[in-house]
Amino acid sequence: MASTELNSSFHGIAARLDRMPLTNFHRKMLWLLAGLTFCDSVDMAVGGPIGNVLQHTMLADGVTPWMSTAQFAVFNSVTMLGYLFGGLMAGALADSIGRRKAVLTCGSIFTVFCFIAATSPDATFLTACRFFMGLGLGAAFPAGYSALTEYTPPHMRGKYQSYEGLIANCGTLVASLINLAVLPIAGWREVFVICGIMGLIVMLLIFFGMKESPRWLALMGRNEEANEIVNHIEDTARKAGKEISEVPEEEIHRREQAETVQQLPWSFLFKKKMILRTLTAMFLCFTMNVLVYTVISWTPTILSRNGFDVNMATTLTVVMQLGIPVGVGALTFYVEKVNRKTILIVTYILIAIMGPIWASLPTSNTGLIMFFGFLLCVCTFTNSVTTAAIYLSEPFPSACRIRGAGVANAFGRLGSIFSPIWIAAMLNSSVGVMGCFAINACLCIFMAIWLGVFGVETRGRTLEEITKGLLDD
Repeated sequence: MASTELNSSFHGIAARLDRMPLTNFHRKMLWLLAGLTFCDSVDMAVGGPIGNVLQHTMLADGVTPWMSTAQFAVFNSVTMLGYLFGGLMAGALADSIGRRKAVLTCGSIFTVFCFIAATSPDATFLTACRFFMGLGLGAAFPAGYSALTEYTPPHMRGKYQSYEGLIANCGTLVASLINLAVLPIAGWREVFVICGIMGLIVMLLIFFGMKESPRWLALMGRNEEANEIVNHIEDTARKAGKEISEVPEEEIHRREQAETVQQLPWSFLFKKKMILRTLTAMFLCFTMNVLVYTVISWTPTILSRNGFDVNMATTLTVVMQLGIPVGVGALTFYVEKVNRKTILIVTYILIAIMGPIWASLPTSNTGLIMFFGFLLCVCTFTNSVTTAAIYLSEPFPSACRIRGAGVANAFGRLGSIFSPIWIAAMLNSSVGVMGCFAINACLCIFMAIWLGVFGVETRGRTLEEITKGLLDD
């Protein structure tokens, strides 16, 4: 039987968490952190329709639109620039002040600027607000997903992360309904107020309900606090009639030999044994953001350019986006049965095929547009959740998990920053929509090959097993 000292060490804490049966504590953490990523999805989905409306909304002169197509491209890109800096900020914050405080700080930035955005006098001011909204969510996003990873035992980690992704992506559907109900009646300012209220509610729930990650506390040498939280989780399990197995000393010693507890510099992410994992995470996030923001932010504008009026473009977008919860919901049933790499590679291939098909459909056939758009959303968001919620947070050691996820997310936002620029350019050229989806298809094929060669499988393994040997570099 393990000694008290060993049980309270970093590896003792990690081993106890990995052996833990699921409890109401885990479910509470799931809902709290999913609430944060829900706000992210809502924010992502409201930007496109609001930008589309503002391109057709006239100023007082009755001639000049509130926002031009070029301004809309900047509007989207600046938001993603905020996400980029937020992703870089996430690692430093979460590693220095903890997962809980990082989530609260960054989520609060988003919430405050939602309310400020609602008061925007012009497109420039609104674009600046979108930067700070992106900054907050860009930092909160990796911190939220990584924190849940550190709480959850290996046999349920993928399923719980996919649950978080499912709840989060229901935000896209909710945002679409808000766009349908609020935009035509009240207007875009009220949409931002609703987003701010959502953020405020989530921040209050996290403030009163979220516990700090025991892994982070133990890593910081705050073993007493870490032990207290793990004891609380174990007590919760016992009250529910679940058995708590003791951790043998041999297992803790084995973990100690596999991974040395130490503080790691940023440069560690790009050392010999880590560089391929870091690059893989970066490329995954880049491609994910290009695919997601093409579908979410640009679909209404693409449909309007193809001849649909604003209301019809919004309606078609909502129908297509019903594929988001369907794809992510299905993922929860097979995520622990199918390798992460397989899911990613298959969805990349399907997106590479279906995107150009959707882009080539005649605008007269709204049925096929909705059908293939629905399937495109299913595959895109199955891929997105597998990337962001599951795969991204697993390959990095605890000492730099959120920094690694943050760097990858920051690089990924470059895809969201630059893709609006080339999409806008193509929409205004002879290449058109097909060119946009041809680029996406090339990215998908590249990532399928890269993952097949360099990707690491993480399903069913402890976080320490996944990173074994990396700290020897």
